[in-house]
Parts: sequence; structure tokens; C-alpha cells
Amino acid sequence: MNVLPTYIDHAFRTVYYGGQHEKFFEPFVQRWGKPNIETLSSVLVSGSPEEKAIALFALGYSNSRQAKEALLPFLHSKEPMERWASALSLGMMRDEAALPVLIRLLDEFLPPRTHPIEKDGGLYHFWRMKAVNILGNWNHREIAPALHDALKKSWEIEQEEQPMLKHIWHPYQDELLYALGRKGAFGVLTGFGLPSARRRIWMILLSCGFLRARTRYGELLTQIQINPKLQQEVTDILEQRFGLTVQERTESIDNFAEDYYARMGEEVSATK
Repeated sequence: MNVLPTYIDHAFRTVYYGGQHEKFFEPFVQRWGKPNIETLSSVLVSGSPEEKAIALFALGYSNSRQAKEALLPFLHSKEPMERWASALSLGMMRDEAALPVLIRLLDEFLPPRTHPIEKDGGLYHFWRMKAVNILGNWNHREIAPALHDALKKSWEIEQEEQPMLKHIWHPYQDELLYALGRKGAFGVLTGFGLPSARRRIWMILLSCGFLRARTRYGELLTQIQINPKLQQEVTDILEQRFGLTVQERTESIDNFAEDYYARMGEEVSATK
């Protein structure tokens, strides 16, 4: 099997997000030849939408001199895979032209015609979370309101979802909350009418975003349970930003993992 450059390997992982992306390498190489920047240019001319998406992501990951010039023409493509791949790649490069398109991606295909548990729906669901992560890294006035609107919409969709499928929206909401926390948007919980356990989760995720906890400490679910420094930092925010009592702060931290896992079954148990 051909060994692909890292930037092309990353592109395949982004397009074939569910695993087994390696099996798509060989057909791609057989069709297009040795994987390099020149090959990617040819793919953008006559490849399928899926192949073009691979090429667009690969260019974005390559940081090559030609990347931005090649990506920009696809930013407003009528083909969703091309438009999304271009916007996400330009967003990773901090190109301002991608910002309005990235914001529109938060609403595109919602409510979903193709469900996130299906192949195509899952792909855009995965890419939408990447868009949130990218937007969370930028400081623009319009980003926080857009993320807030996306959080409200995802919550509304979750409430209308079949009980066994509601959990699909939790990772997306988690990404939105972390990104909103990075903006210091602590007031976004107003008006949701959240169950107490869900409210505790959301407050902690907002706090972790504000603290840049993933960058500083790693995976949040584990770190909230074992990292005393992070626990204290989050506790301070729960007091200062949300006005929680000592008991409420302690319960929020101590019950985070239990609340996190319990929400996956809370809708199912409600139907029993």
C-alpha cells in the first residue's frame, strides 16, 4: 500500500471520519497517481465531490503556498462537500473570507434531512463540530451570537428527537458550550429550562472553555475528575459567574462524570 504524506492522510481521516479510511487510499492513488500538490490540482478540476473534498482538505493541511488560492474558488460552490471542505480548510488557515460561510454551516442541513447516524448526515454533523471548534478560536463580534443560536437550535432538535437518538446532539452541544465559554458568554444558559443535571454539565463546559482547559490539561471528562487544579479553577468560576453555593459547586464537580453519562440514558428512562 502506498504511504501517503501526512497532510493527505489527515484529509482522508476528515472525509472518512468513521474509521477504515486506509481502504480508500489505494483506489485514490490508482486513479490519480502519486499523491502530491500537483495531483491535488488535477483532482480539483475533474474529481468527484468526495475526491475534491479530500483534495481541498489536503491543501488546507499542507500549508502550501498554493493552498489559499486553490481553496477560495470553492468557498461558494453549489456542491456542499466542496463548500464545506473549502470553508473548514480556509478557517483553519484563519482566512477572513471563510468566516460568514462557517457561520452559515452551523445552520445548514438543520433540522437534518439525513440523520447524523447515517453516513452523509454523520459526515456533516462531524464537520459542523469542526466548524464550531474553528469559530471558537476566532475573536469576532458575530461569532458568539451565532454559536448561541446554534445551541438553541440543537436543543430544540434534541427535544423533538426520538428518545433513543437524543444523545446524538450532546457532543455538538458540548462543542458549542466550550466555544461559547472561550468567548466568556456565561449568560447563554438563560431561557433553556434545563434539568438540574444538564445545567451542571453546561456550566462546567462553559467554565472549561473560558479556562482553555483542553489546551492546558487535555480531555475534560477525565481531568474534571482527577485534576485538583482544574477542579479549583472551575469551582471559582461556578462561584463568580454563576453564583453557586459551596455545596452546589462541590456537587457540580463531584457529579460531573455521573451527570455526563446519565444524560445518555435520561431520555430512555423517561419513556419506561
